[in-house]
Amino acid sequence: MKVYEKVSKYISENGIKQKFISDKTGIPENVLSMMLNGKRKIGADEFVEIILALNVDANYFINA
Repeated sequence: MKVYEKVSKYISENGIKQKFISDKTGIPENVLSMMLNGKRKIGADEFVEIILALNVDANYFINA
């Protein structure tokens, strides 16, 4: 499973709204949606912003 799939699955399973992440990270909702659907790569800086917004260790998505 790719990182974007793990992040998307985590968001879905925990009932987190993309708007919440967008508001916390400053990443526009349409860009976030493209990242979570694999239509756009998640940059390293964006990944950091997302995991900080989710309050989850990066290893959860990288090594899981």
